[in-house]
Amino acid sequence: MKEITQIELIKRAYNLGTKDCKDGGYTSFYTPRLQLAYNLGYSNIPVDFDNVVSGYRYGECPERASWNYASNTWEDGVSLAALDGEKEVGSSVWFADREKVQVRGLLIASKGSDGEPLVVPLDMTEQYDF
Repeated sequence: MKEITQIELIKRAYNLGTKDCKDGGYTSFYTPRLQLAYNLGYSNIPVDFDNVVSGYRYGECPERASWNYASNTWEDGVSLAALDGEKEVGSSVWFADREKVQVRGLLIASKGSDGEPLVVPLDMTEQYDF
């Protein structure tokens, strides 16, 4: 039996979100990364499933998505200070006292509130939905 990759699981949840949006349904997931992917599909926010990017953030990766402290809302994904090889966003200065953490993930078309890149991290150690 073929092992399903994280990218395939994330894409499956994303596509279900897209379908539910069109059909008026809603599905929830126990696995936070899959719920994030579903929400992106439901909101028709494109994700690049063909390219894995690498970058860094300050502080551990949140399970669901990054929190925007200014607006008290969730970002569309996990925010990065910068993609590898690119300039760091200016707002990173507020978090630079935290540990610098490398993150691999799928790039989301939308940006964070400070213009930072957003990703769906590829760091699931277990999933409970598929």
